[in-house]
This record gives sequence, structure tokens and C-alpha cells, in this order.
Amino acid sequence: MQLELVDQRLREDVPPLAIEVLRRLVADLGAGHWWLNLVLVDDPQMATLNQRWYGGQGPTDVLSFSYLENEGPGAAILTAGQGCAAHDLWADPVADDQPQIAGEVIIAPSFVAARCAREQWDLADEWALLLVHGSLHVLGWTHDDDDQQAAMRTQEHAVLAAADRRHPLFTPDGGAS
Repeated sequence: MQLELVDQRLREDVPPLAIEVLRRLVADLGAGHWWLNLVLVDDPQMATLNQRWYGGQGPTDVLSFSYLENEGPGAAILTAGQGCAAHDLWADPVADDQPQIAGEVIIAPSFVAARCAREQWDLADEWALLLVHGSLHVLGWTHDDDDQQAAMRTQEHAVLAAADRRHPLFTPDGGAS
């Protein structure tokens, strides 16, 4: 999957991981002709999206919107094995061999930075995790129950490890830290 950066914020700063590192994190996910928008928003924008689409209050770190259809292009080759995500908001289906936007991962950098400072988390590790986590949601992974959460956490760890990144919530025994 290919990654494009879309910065919707008024204040521009560079994400803690270079965009090329972020692109490598998602390169082996999904199909090669799919692309993923990484959208950066400010906290008020994130709060609006969180309320509108998920019923949440206030900003959150990451939201995902999948444009893949349950029966649409590429559904058979999703690596998640869990079908596609529930949101098919704006994209029109295209032929399997044509470039297609798989979805968007939306991150609120200020919210993430403040939480990492408060919790003393490594900001670069958190950015990598949020991108991978959001990308897996685009590809249909969920964490609605303990088994799904464990499977998703294991997949996150595998993707991050392949890119020499640490999963900040994954311990060697496979549990949460």
C-alpha cells in the first residue's frame, strides 16, 4: 500500500517520523496499487470527526476510514482475514488493477504529543503504532473482543518489528505492557 501525507492543520510541523519511514511501515500492507492517506488534523477537527463518525467526545489520537467494500476490489487478498472495515464513505469502486484509495488514517499530532509527554511514551514509537493500527483498521482488523484485540496487537507487532520499530504496548510474552 502506498502512503500520501495530507496536512489539514493550520500550524505545520514535521511528524516525529520522516514520511519515508511511515511509507515503509505500510508498504507491505494490502495491495500494491492501493494507497492510504495519512491526514493530520488539529484537535478541534479531530473532536468534530470523532463526534460525527464515532459518537466520541473530544479529540482522540487516531481515526480510520476504510473505502474498501466488503465485496469490492481486493477483498479476497486482505491480509487481515477478517473482511473489510465498516466505512465506505466516499470512494467509488474501481477495477482491481487500477490505483485505488483504500482509506484514510487521521491523526491529531498535538493530542498525540501531549499524551506522550504526559505518559512519558516515546513519540516516534507512538506515531508508528498509530499509523499501523489505523492502517490495519482500514484493512478490516478490529479489536471488539479479547481474541480480536490479541490478534490485532500481534499483527501490529509483526509490522512494526519488520520495520525495526518497537511496539510500545507489546511485551515479549505477547501481552500488553
